[in-house]
Amino acid sequence: MNRLHEKVVLITGANRGMGHTAAKLLAQEGALVIATDINDSGLEELSGMGIDSRILDVTSEDAWRDTVEAIVKKYGRLDVLVNNAGIVHVADPVTFDLNEWRQMCAVNVEGTMLGCKYALPVMSEQGAGSIVNIASISAHTGLYFYSGYCASKGAVAAYTRAVAVYCAQNQLGIRCNSISPGGIDTKINEDLAEQFAQRLASMKVPPQSPVSADGPQMRMGEHEDIGWAIVYLASDESKFMNGSDIRIDNSSSITAAAVA
Repeated sequence: MNRLHEKVVLITGANRGMGHTAAKLLAQEGALVIATDINDSGLEELSGMGIDSRILDVTSEDAWRDTVEAIVKKYGRLDVLVNNAGIVHVADPVTFDLNEWRQMCAVNVEGTMLGCKYALPVMSEQGAGSIVNIASISAHTGLYFYSGYCASKGAVAAYTRAVAVYCAQNQLGIRCNSISPGGIDTKINEDLAEQFAQRLASMKVPPQSPVSADGPQMRMGEHEDIGWAIVYLASDESKFMNGSDIRIDNSSSITAAAVA
């Protein structure tokens, strides 16, 4: 309880799923949490628990600037940024839709970049801070039926390393790490089932693929599996971690077989 005593934490994509649960765990551990999302439906519950909440479109530079300025004005600092907001579309390298590709890059990549851009000067002035970027095992594996998502999360993982080295070489006292979840039992993954049903016929999918109609079902992780890792990276317990990536995937990124 108090692993994050009065640390000011901004988390994006907090209206549901992993971000929603992580916001609760961060607050439970003593953090002053600002939970944000472009959709306020799930933020109401967090507000009712005393968690500060704001609408934030992570693709808008003006929105990022205003949000960080408002947090500093209210709390006087920003100790932790969790870039969690993300979207995914189903498509292989031949069937992807360019607009969907650009949307994923805007939310997943540009949203992360903008968050870092506006958090870094504040944390640098404080001489301390932690940035946690949510990547994916898609950043490390060839999940071709998520081709655009792989590209966007690969960029997040690479950018995390770049920010980490920037902070280390300039001795800013700021850490930047990423988490790569495997399949987590979230509403996004529920929605993907419908996308797959609509698009499988147009994609080139071998019969042994885990996404084929008769393919094996993967075991799914829980929101808390990611939430507690976020708490760890936000806390001083991870003070010697910088530029690292934590894979939480029940070994699925290092095996050719489905992990039941």
